[in-house]
Amino acid sequence: MRKSTQRTSVILALVLLVAVFASFTAFAANEKRFDLKNGNYVTISNVIETKKTKDVGYGDTLYVVTAPVTITFHGEITEEASIAKWVDDESLDYVDIKDNKAELTEAVRYGVFPVFKNETRDDNAPILLQVVAGTAETTKPVTNPPIETTSQSLLAAPTAAKVLVNGKSVSFEAYNINDNNYFKLRDLAFAVNGTEKNFEVSWDAAKNAIALLSQKAYTPEGTELAVSGQQTSKTVTETKANVTLDGKDIKFIAYNIDGNNYFKLRDVAQLMNIGVTWDAKAGSIGIDTKAAYTE
Repeated sequence: MRKSTQRTSVILALVLLVAVFASFTAFAANEKRFDLKNGNYVTISNVIETKKTKDVGYGDTLYVVTAPVTITFHGEITEEASIAKWVDDESLDYVDIKDNKAELTEAVRYGVFPVFKNETRDDNAPILLQVVAGTAETTKPVTNPPIETTSQSLLAAPTAAKVLVNGKSVSFEAYNINDNNYFKLRDLAFAVNGTEKNFEVSWDAAKNAIALLSQKAYTPEGTELAVSGQQTSKTVTETKANVTLDGKDIKFIAYNIDGNNYFKLRDVAQLMNIGVTWDAKAGSIGIDTKAAYTE
């Protein structure tokens, strides 16, 4: 049985967390490993964002994850190890941990408190999570999720074309779907940063939307233009992403590939009035920030 003081401190921390969300710093999605003391660690699947938040005693980082989320404790945990689920301003539920694993499906906020053998609860920092809409059925309705999955599946093939940004070759990890090329927003924003068509990418927590600001310098987060070199063709499902441009709602069709949202190049170019060309002879895509967008 957990002490009431422990429950109260967790509640207070999570309640304060609700009011202090800031902007997202990343759009990359993967399994993230959290290295702890004594060689123990925790892995969390489907991490898509990190948020900076006010430190109320539990760190200043909030990890945004897409349901269903698998949390795995690597090491011998004690009964003090817990995963707290925020229910409302005054109460918490705890998620069952079985065989060192737990699955989160409900789109609410959680605190992961790893405590391993011969450790105390203060030895490892808690991990704060915000679970957003996924495909798993939840026990609590999700309002205005950032990504709504549809049932249509299509084939996504790695884009073979060379991409030139203002005449310079730039390597992207992009995909061709239905004869259209799809890119990550942050990759495009990074590639045109410092030009007259640059744009910022952030997260609007109030609207559960990706927020774009035109004619504003992009703030890099460090993972842009990462190319794995291991792209293969795969079946993908169309998603509808909530996006705003300068505060106005924009509807984009996107595809989630390996946890990253990919947007049609021409949709983004049209929105930002960036010229896009196709050189069939050279087999290359041209992105020209000095030109206006044309069909």
